[in-house]
Amino acid sequence: MSVRAAILLEQRTRTEGKSRTEIQKLIGESHSEIRSVESQIADLESRLASLVERRDRENLVVDALRHLIPPIQLPVELLVQIFGFAICMEEQFGRYPHFQDAYRVSHVCSHWREISFSTPHLWTGPVDVNLGEDGGADGFRTWLSRSAPMSVPILLTWFPGKDVAHPVLEELLAISPRWRSLHLRQYAPAWFFMRLAEHRLESLEEVNLGLVPDGVGTSALPIFGAAPLLRKLDVVPTSRLNMPWMQLNDLALRNGTAPDTSLDILAQCANLVTAYVGTLPWTPSRTEIITLAHLRTLELEFFECGPETHFMPFLDSLFAPTLTSLSLSFRLHCPWLVSAFTAFQLRSPHLTSLELSHASLTSDDLRAVLFHAPLLSDLSLRLCPYCVDDTLFLALHYESGSKPLVPHLRNLSLQGTSPTTLSDNILVGMIASRWWTDAEEESRTAPAAIARWERVELELQTIKFSQKFEDMLGDLRRSGLHIGCGDTIQ
Repeated sequence: MSVRAAILLEQRTRTEGKSRTEIQKLIGESHSEIRSVESQIADLESRLASLVERRDRENLVVDALRHLIPPIQLPVELLVQIFGFAICMEEQFGRYPHFQDAYRVSHVCSHWREISFSTPHLWTGPVDVNLGEDGGADGFRTWLSRSAPMSVPILLTWFPGKDVAHPVLEELLAISPRWRSLHLRQYAPAWFFMRLAEHRLESLEEVNLGLVPDGVGTSALPIFGAAPLLRKLDVVPTSRLNMPWMQLNDLALRNGTAPDTSLDILAQCANLVTAYVGTLPWTPSRTEIITLAHLRTLELEFFECGPETHFMPFLDSLFAPTLTSLSLSFRLHCPWLVSAFTAFQLRSPHLTSLELSHASLTSDDLRAVLFHAPLLSDLSLRLCPYCVDDTLFLALHYESGSKPLVPHLRNLSLQGTSPTTLSDNILVGMIASRWWTDAEEESRTAPAAIARWERVELELQTIKFSQKFEDMLGDLRRSGLHIGCGDTIQ
């Protein structure tokens, strides 16, 4: 039975025997009940709408709160490490992007901003300032304050004609005790050194000065003597240059300095470990020997070589008993004296790395060099036109049971060289004689008499190799040997 039929039956029973007036009264009571129920429904609908509004608002609150939570829930220490990886401190395309990187990290959320602002080392990237540009000092002051108390590298670019104090420079001078390094990209005016003499440099470790201007007297330069941590200097030297030479362990003397000036400076640098000298060859005029007892890496570049000048007197003046790495580079032809170079090698018996560029030594000269370098592990020859031939490769070929030449040689680089004679089978035979696979290495019952190759680089000009030679090189590569071939190999 439907609801309607049931209600009809119910009301028929209810009104049985009642008059019309009584039934009309019942109808009025029902209308009153309907109005009461409708009033209650309206009240409930109003309350429901209010509840729906509250619910929707709380949903928005939840969404807002979730947005404020850091996107990655990690310990602060781990976040700081991640920030460090995200901030590039290296130069890219002539600019340092760490300014933008650090600000980008600090603007992700308030939590990250709080962490980054309280982590000084995230703000210690190189401060690269072009003093020819107009820039507000306030931004630099804020940046520098976030790095405190840590030290920072300073790079300054000068603009010709602007010999006046710059607001940013004043901010940098104010934190001079926190300078870790100073690099002058261009020659600084004399007044800068005078100003610098007024400030402390107690954290300074590295200085790249370039050329010191003529207007700077020797009295201004001892400012670096008051830098107790200074260990590395890059400069175009002059005879009047006054520096704390004794405390340096890394020195670069540039721009073809006169050899006597260079040697006078080196004589004061008893604690050098690494040195680069760009100098000139000359007719011998010195007899004293300079001892550099701690020197391990020496790079010499000789300019303006000529038939009546020579580079060997420079080496004749040096005694470097702990030297392990030597690089010689020549701008023009310079005669090679094998006996003098052998004498230098005997004074530096621990040489493990030798690099020659534009050297004029012959194949016989090079074999003499290798004979007196029994510990040599790395040999690089670049644009050396007379020393690479079949005789050299036969000397380097290892035969079991024989006394090997340079038994520790692991890396060989021949770049831009035009061999006078070169046979495919001699070259590849030499390479193969000093190579064996990992499996062969593991199966050895006794150490090998020579070291095996780590890498061989071949860039030989005007040479056309046979297909058989290239196939043999391919076999060596597939066995695990790293062989690099330049584009000049055909």
